Amino acid sequence: MSHSTRIFGVLLMLLTFSGCSIKMLYNNADRLARWAANDYIQMNDAQEAYFTAEVDAIHYWHRTQELPLYAEYLDSLPARFDEELEAEDVRSVFETFYAWWEVFEEKTLPFVTEMMLSLTDEQVEGLPERLEKDNAQLSEDETDRTLDDIQAEWTKQYSDTMSRFSGRLTKEQKAYLDAQSVRYVPQFELWAEYRERWQNDLLKLLKEKRHDPEAFASAFTALSGNREAYYGEELTAVFDANEALAGEVTAWLINNLTDRQRERLYERIGEMADTFRELAAEAPEEVPAGGGCLVRC
Repeated sequence: MSHSTRIFGVLLMLLTFSGCSIKMLYNNADRLARWAANDYIQMNDAQEAYFTAEVDAIHYWHRTQELPLYAEYLDSLPARFDEELEAEDVRSVFETFYAWWEVFEEKTLPFVTEMMLSLTDEQVEGLPERLEKDNAQLSEDETDRTLDDIQAEWTKQYSDTMSRFSGRLTKEQKAYLDAQSVRYVPQFELWAEYRERWQNDLLKLLKEKRHDPEAFASAFTALSGNREAYYGEELTAVFDANEALAGEVTAWLINNLTDRQRERLYERIGEMADTFRELAAEAPEEVPAGGGCLVRC
């Protein structure tokens, strides 16, 4: 999955939840982040305190600065979708979602770098096993399955996601998805292999430069911003093909919505925008400090 398709997929996943569920997930993002981090390392007291303070600060920033921008952009989509869409129009939406992710990555990079620098030898030694497990989970849905099965699953997932925010698809729409599914190229095994290549260099960096904070920070920043160099020609071609497919399919489906489906789609987009605004308005009065450090103090 390319960057933009990945972010579009995240948004569609969020749209499948009710506004209440989105609020619950977002308001508990700090706790969920802590659970996710503990899947990789068992944090010591200093790391735990730093992690909590920085996540609180990032959460506040995202709630107050980013969510209003998301809501404003979502408000603009119905007018765009009322026009005849081309695949490039949809790709532009994808790119906007990815730009949000890039801003988030840039904001969190100093925090992530500091956490990396603070890792003990024991914590670093435990990372390969966990990363290997993640990569296996990523690829398992397409491992040892026929191409027909994989493409049928693509159709099901696309249909299920679309129907959750536009209503039940028509026979014509389902037939269109079936016909287009033969263009989907399996990608998750290749994606897992790319991740492993990138992670191997990260692990090497942790072992060799972690005790030189400035050298590590510089190298990690470069590594974080250069993931596409690890794709390889085959995965790049697969990502491009599947992104083109996603753009064309999404444009066709939106162009061919029934009046009721279009009304429901716009309702769901509006609900999402309203939820983002409500979450922004619920920010705590006291601004979390953030900006602390563990190593580079």
